[in-house]
Amino acid sequence: MAAQENSKGTFGGPKHVVAVLPFDNKVKGYGAASSALGEGMTEILTTALVNSGRFVVIERALIQDIVKEQELAMTGLVNQETGVKAGGLAGAQFFVKGAVTEFNPKAGGGGISLGWDLGKLASKASSAYLAIDVRIIDNATGQIYASYSASATAKSTGAGISSTLNSSIDNLNIGVSGFSSTAIGQAVRSAITEVMGFIEAQAVQIPWQGTVIKADGRRTFINRGASANINRNDIMYVYAKGEPLIDPDTGFNLGTDEEFLCQVSVNSVKDKFSIANLGSDCAGKQLKRGDIVRYE
Repeated sequence: MAAQENSKGTFGGPKHVVAVLPFDNKVKGYGAASSALGEGMTEILTTALVNSGRFVVIERALIQDIVKEQELAMTGLVNQETGVKAGGLAGAQFFVKGAVTEFNPKAGGGGISLGWDLGKLASKASSAYLAIDVRIIDNATGQIYASYSASATAKSTGAGISSTLNSSIDNLNIGVSGFSSTAIGQAVRSAITEVMGFIEAQAVQIPWQGTVIKADGRRTFINRGASANINRNDIMYVYAKGEPLIDPDTGFNLGTDEEFLCQVSVNSVKDKFSIANLGSDCAGKQLKRGDIVRYE
C-alpha cells in the first residue's frame, strides 16, 4: 500500500512509527537561550509530525530511558549484539535526530545585546537567523537514511509581541503566547516547515513495516492498528527475520537476512494492534513473534 491522500485530502496510507530524539545544542555563547531553543525544537518538530497526520509519534517520556544506550550503540562503543535490540526504541521504525548548529538573534539595526527586553521591543524591528541539521536514522541498524540542513532568517517589527513575554533571552520560552510573532519564532517555524517537507518526502521512500506480536496457527497479531491507518481486509506480507548481519570490522548492524513466508489478511483492527488471518500459502509455515510484516 503506497502513501496516498484520500478523498477528503487527509493521509490514507499506513503511518510510520517515529521517535524524535532531543536536539543537540552545538551553539555556544548564548547561555541558556540556545539550550532552550534545542529543547523547544524537539517539541515543535514532534507536534508538527503529529499534526501532519502521517506518523505515529512515540511519546517523548517513553524513549528517555534508552536514548543514551541507543546513541552509544550508534557510536560503535558498544557491541551491537548486546546493545539495544532492533526495534528497541519504543517500537519506532526510524527516529529523527537533530541539532541546532547556528543561532543568531539580533535586535534592531544597531545590534542590541542579548539582554534585551521583549516588551520594550514591541515597537522595534528585530531579526534572527537559525540553522539546524536533521538526520533520519534506521532504528534497527542505526544507519542514516538521509540528512538535511535547514536554515531561516526572519524579521519582525515587533508589533505583535506581548509585553508579558520573558524579559531576557536567557530565559527563552518558545511555548509562551506571542513567541511566533518574534523574529526567532518566525525563523523556527520556517526551519521546521523545511524539515517537515524533507521528512515526509523521505518517509515515502522507506517501506512501511510492522512486527508480529504472536501467531497461533490460525491468526497472527500485528503491532500496528487503527492509529497507524491499518484497515480491515488489508493484505500484508510476512517475512522471517534472520540473524543480524554484524560487520566484523566496525561492529555495526548492517541489517538482517530475510525470508518471505506468506500473505495474511487483516480481519480485525484495534487501536494499537490488528489481527490477521493466515493465507493459504501459510500452510506448513511457522509464523512467530518478531517476524516482519509489510505491504506489497
